Amino acid sequence: MSKSAILILTQNTVERKIYLKTSLYFLFRNFNACFKYPVIILHQGDYDIDAISEITTSIRKEYRYLVDFKKIDSSDFDVPANIDTDKLNRCLEATPVPYWRNKNYRLMCNFWINHFIKYCDQYDYVMRLDDDSIIEEPINIDIFKMMEEKDHNYMSNLIHVDCSICNYGMKEFFESAVPNKIDKLSELFMEHSLDGGSPHFSKFKKLYQALNNKEYESNSVNMAMPVMYYNNFFVTKTKIWKTPEITDIINKINENGSVFYCRWGDAPLQTIIMKLYDNNKMTKLDFKYSKRLQRESFKDNDGIYHSYMPSSYSEDSCISKKR
Repeated sequence: MSKSAILILTQNTVERKIYLKTSLYFLFRNFNACFKYPVIILHQGDYDIDAISEITTSIRKEYRYLVDFKKIDSSDFDVPANIDTDKLNRCLEATPVPYWRNKNYRLMCNFWINHFIKYCDQYDYVMRLDDDSIIEEPINIDIFKMMEEKDHNYMSNLIHVDCSICNYGMKEFFESAVPNKIDKLSELFMEHSLDGGSPHFSKFKKLYQALNNKEYESNSVNMAMPVMYYNNFFVTKTKIWKTPEITDIINKINENGSVFYCRWGDAPLQTIIMKLYDNNKMTKLDFKYSKRLQRESFKDNDGIYHSYMPSSYSEDSCISKKR
């Protein structure tokens, strides 16, 4: 029988502790009270005894023994040495979309591409669950047992088409990095064109200026939106992340730097890496879950509120598949 665990990356702030306690409540209520897998809460050394006690005592007594806290390496959240910080700051200031996020968001994406695997050595499979993600209905099957029995490499839930501006240059990168799989890559992106008739074109030009330190001179640009799993919930076989084929792609991603400059997300990157590695060993588990972006509005840098949640409670397309 395989060894498996659940990983949650978090921070010791008032806001994140509220989210974490809620996420843990539903994790145990709807899955882990039955299957009793270890839950490893990863943090940057900011979880002191008091914070650990606050989280632990918020879990039902019978299951507290399953929760452990693990300090990650301080270097995991350092900006890599090859990243041009001036260029990074220019790109951050460009803010071409409301969900452009900040440097810490990019460091988090970098963690789930490069560093999470360091904390999985004793496990055959791990589940990632973000501290603001909620499993909203009972999962009555042992996910890890299913992964092992069917020999899956990767499982997630929600399929989504991601922002082309946030993933600018990603399709071209993969075409260069894995030229023997170009045909497969065409299935993983939806292409479209931006021109002066789109309000997003001028915003793209600001990003291009920040990236290249020169103006974009053409009247249109071809863009590609990656098809991806939302990976704030995913389950993966750990050993595949140490295979030469995957580590080579990750090294090329690191050299490119667009996780930091363009906000390439860990979700589209993981999805594409897994599909190129062995598409037949990926799977999807349908259950209702949500992340914070699907439950709350947020304010952008201009003070404008945005909402990406469904318009009514009868609509669940942002939380699970349409049934």
